[in-house]
Amino acid sequence: MSEISTLTIKIPLELKEKVRAAALAGECSLSAEVCQRLADSFAVPAAGQKKAQRQAEIDSQETTEVVEAPLSQKELRKLRQLLKINVKSGKKK
Repeated sequence: MSEISTLTIKIPLELKEKVRAAALAGECSLSAEVCQRLADSFAVPAAGQKKAQRQAEIDSQETTEVVEAPLSQKELRKLRQLLKINVKSGKKK
């Protein structure tokens, strides 16, 4: 950045205060903080690509649902019997 130019912009007061607080925390001027943030915003595509790559890694982490075979008629009858027994024993309590 060999040449310096002045830029006058209108921003909400709340945003200006946030930038000012960030500049104080970073121990730099308001102008330097705005310049850095603006420069960083142009580097977003590279960061966006990294985010997309991380998202692809997350999506590939064996998150598919395992589908099991349906219960057979014999298994269904046994399950119903067990449920009836549990319902009857629950009423006795």
